[in-house]
Amino acid sequence: MIKTLTTLLVTVLTAVACQSAGNTSARADIIIASDLPTSAFDSALPFEHAIDFAIRSRSTIEGYSVAYWPLDNSLGAQQSQLRGRGNVRRMIADPSVLGMVGPFSSFVGRIEIPEANRAHLAMISMTTTSSCLTLAIRVCQPTAAELRPTGTNNFFRLPAPDPAQGKAMAAYAATKLGLRRVAAFNEFGPEGAEYIKQFSDEFASKGGTVVYQQELDDSTSDFSAFFTQAKLRRADAVYAVANVSGNACKAAAQMTKSMPGAVFLGTDGISLDNECLRDIGPTPPAIWATSPTVDAIANPDPAVKDLVNAYLKAYPAASTADLFPNVTAYTFAAFDCARILIDAIGRAIKANGGKLPNRMQVVTAVAQTKDFVGVTGTYSFDQNGDAVTPMMSIYTVRDGHWLNVPL
Repeated sequence: MIKTLTTLLVTVLTAVACQSAGNTSARADIIIASDLPTSAFDSALPFEHAIDFAIRSRSTIEGYSVAYWPLDNSLGAQQSQLRGRGNVRRMIADPSVLGMVGPFSSFVGRIEIPEANRAHLAMISMTTTSSCLTLAIRVCQPTAAELRPTGTNNFFRLPAPDPAQGKAMAAYAATKLGLRRVAAFNEFGPEGAEYIKQFSDEFASKGGTVVYQQELDDSTSDFSAFFTQAKLRRADAVYAVANVSGNACKAAAQMTKSMPGAVFLGTDGISLDNECLRDIGPTPPAIWATSPTVDAIANPDPAVKDLVNAYLKAYPAASTADLFPNVTAYTFAAFDCARILIDAIGRAIKANGGKLPNRMQVVTAVAQTKDFVGVTGTYSFDQNGDAVTPMMSIYTVRDGHWLNVPL
């Protein structure tokens, strides 16, 4: 992997040094677009920068010029489904657009995916995690099939569907923490039940047992009854499928008294959240939580560190850097999405005898992506468009801070 990324770094540094930042779509044979709420959320701007960084590293794809077209789906201080749909329609109207990075959220994705699907426009998302975008789940409205009116898939993503965090947490709990008996509570409703199912199945495969589980309202503030049942069943850990706003971290604080020595396991509903750090109090239990991201800054690979530094040099932190650092949890996932599109378009051109491919040919090439080595992982896609090995990280709390730990 180091050799592959080192080669990429040399390519990026050479290309970016030779190009101005004003590479416009008007003069390009191939356009890669994005749809992000950059006016509404400063935190979305680094994604746009990362996509630009990837595309500027390639002045051509198989001899054809390539450029980046960033679109903004903001409406006031929020992202807008209507603006997002309009932006996708603008992309579709331009025949040079062969793929897009996005959508930014599952909320907007539910509107954008059918539009892009009808035009066979390839979409690769770095941030959407709703199961309903790719999986056949009965409670989803619309269903994954309804999001694909042509009957074929055009949507791909790097992060895992949300419930897969359960599987990842169970594997870590059993193999790294040595846990064997876990009690679980769910405040996420039907989808939360799927988290616990995936946790339970994976935990059982590694010799563990979910000894008790309970559905709770997300307004629960007193968890003593749950902890009593967990303790009676000799649970050595609690798995909380809940958010900070649902008092998950206050539950962790209560657990220190009700179940001394027990481990608290969570989802991205608590990981990396500073409010959680306040809620757990001065003497928290051991806490571990998943995040469907990969932090490039935490990667010890020298080539990745050099690439991050090159990115920061090309895009110095903005005035809002104190609130939104220019390398966020998903920044280099956006970079990888753009690179996967570039790679797929190149393969589609070759398969088309050196001619520009149509959009369906690009979708086919993305679907055939095999072991693509990126900054955030190595990617292939399944039939639903989900990454076979999706982004996933585990964090623990140490000295009042969230710390990324090796999987």
